[in-house]
Amino acid sequence: MISEQAISFLISKFDERREELQDFIGQGALKDYSEYQNLCGVIQGLEFAKQCISDLAKRLEIDADE
Repeated sequence: MISEQAISFLISKFDERREELQDFIGQGALKDYSEYQNLCGVIQGLEFAKQCISDLAKRLEIDADE
């Protein structure tokens, strides 16, 4: 079973990476619009992964209660 610590660790790592990318975008260091689109896609992917992990954690919690 996945531990709560493991889930928290993954979510914090996703948040860290998202913040790094947002800072990079905010610095104006992008080469072109294509790079901007790519990084936005990466951020969306991180948010999606984070949501999937949160949903899994809730499902495991429910299954453990039954």
